[in-house]
Amino acid sequence: MSDDKLVEIHQSDWTKLRDLYAHRDTDPQGYPCINNFINWVEKDPDLKVKFYSLNGDWEKDGTFVLTFDLGIPTKHLYFNTLSDNLERVTKGLECLTFVNGEFNFFGFCSRLKPIVEHINKKFYSTNELAIVETVWYGASKELIDTFTIELPSGITLLNLAVEDAETINEIWPHKGPGSINFVRLLIRQNTCLGAYDDSGKLVAWCLRLPIGSLGLLQVLESHKRLGLGSLLVKSMAKKISALGDQVTAPVVTANTASRNMFEKIGFRPIDTTYWAG
Repeated sequence: MSDDKLVEIHQSDWTKLRDLYAHRDTDPQGYPCINNFINWVEKDPDLKVKFYSLNGDWEKDGTFVLTFDLGIPTKHLYFNTLSDNLERVTKGLECLTFVNGEFNFFGFCSRLKPIVEHINKKFYSTNELAIVETVWYGASKELIDTFTIELPSGITLLNLAVEDAETINEIWPHKGPGSINFVRLLIRQNTCLGAYDDSGKLVAWCLRLPIGSLGLLQVLESHKRLGLGSLLVKSMAKKISALGDQVTAPVVTANTASRNMFEKIGFRPIDTTYWAG
């Protein structure tokens, strides 16, 4: 029987862990992800965010496992390692208890996919994880600096309000039990923009995910073909870039229309990312 165990990383060491990943600024579970949760907990110390290391050893290779409990049926699970050898981070995940679909593997890169496939085979034999593939896009600061923002007549861009969460969650293709709490959290904690018409109705929006990327981009059917998707992507990209952060975005591989839009703007694929739950 293995003596391996997960040991919690004290909050005072989170910034040290983050800085180990300074060169991994486009890795979906690298610097942006760690930095996001540091910022979230600083804003709201009651958030149930836990960083763990295998046997208390994280400083050499940055191996960590992060769980986030939003109080909904599934917890978010994030993990990474700076080592080319995935054995330690795999052992770390094996220390968790996988029962009743307790975890949602949130936006992991292609390098880490074999680990999730291993966990799936070992712990989910009777109820396999559903894995969604997305193209991971990036945009350079030089490109973003060229973006111009021209609003269509009758449209105003504003920061989203928490009250907008119901509208957003209602037509989110990936909504589930309790997902509205996740949407509310993103609006409260991160940069998020909405496009509103003359009557004040929310007609399009774009949020920022815990991994630092754009997400939940949506335009109401009544306002499509007005360029609102591109407008929101460019506006969000400029806001995120102004914070000194890399701009990234996952787009479901099968969603060719959305992929074409991102590529027309100038975003380029840099990896494949996956979501499993």
